[in-house]
Amino acid sequence: MRLSKFKKYFAFSKAGILDGFAYKFSALGWLQGDFVSIIILFYLWQAIFQNSPTDTINGMSFKDMITYLIFARVASTLIFSSSSFWNIGFDIYEGNIAISLIRPINYRYRLLASSFGNFLSTSILMFIPLFLISLVILNQGLGIEIPAWYHLLFFLVSAVLSFIIVDSLNFLIGEISIFTNALFGLMIIKNIILAFFSGSLLPSSFFPDWLNSILRFLPFQSMVEKPIMILMGRMSLEEIGFSLLIQVMWVFILSVLCNASFNVLKKHVVSVGG
Repeated sequence: MRLSKFKKYFAFSKAGILDGFAYKFSALGWLQGDFVSIIILFYLWQAIFQNSPTDTINGMSFKDMITYLIFARVASTLIFSSSSFWNIGFDIYEGNIAISLIRPINYRYRLLASSFGNFLSTSILMFIPLFLISLVILNQGLGIEIPAWYHLLFFLVSAVLSFIIVDSLNFLIGEISIFTNALFGLMIIKNIILAFFSGSLLPSSFFPDWLNSILRFLPFQSMVEKPIMILMGRMSLEEIGFSLLIQVMWVFILSVLCNASFNVLKKHVVSVGG
């Protein structure tokens, strides 16, 4: 598809960026909350390892565990910055969905473009400051080496793919609001499932073997765990290439599912607002 056909979506990305910067002062509150969370994680796992009979738990040392959890906490602010879940629910509730459906644009790509704008604003307002603070804490406090430039580059590529995967899942789950006209309950269920299975709370090595066997066939591990393992230098170049290939595959599969499911479900749209 020619680039000119995507230009009409750039305005939605710009609006997403401006929307993120419109609430830049609230981002300071989120930054403080995330910083406190990092401190809590540090002392929590320090206590766990101090009372552990071995120096490693499920193959991870204290330094490995803290590095993983801090990076996961920081990366989650970026990867989970998608706004499609709320946008589709808001459009349905307010009745804007009817207007969106008659516009000469793809509704799914419109929401993705808006979410990507939010992704960019979040990367500036939250991810970069948190990431730099985390690097200082890990390097000066625990002696963790700064990630190599190529690991950081591959991580950024993987993070963008992870964001698209998350945004696609948000869109698919948000479509259920066509029938429920409500999002709060869906949000709680969605956040718990994505946070737990994506590896943002714990690496998959802490899961039982049967669950890991199932997760290999699902997109969750491609969301947080794989990008963090790349950033930590725990994957070879071949493994990184394979991981990125898997992420691209899920981006394609979920993109097809989003468009196909919405083409079916939009016939059942009922505008509550408007």
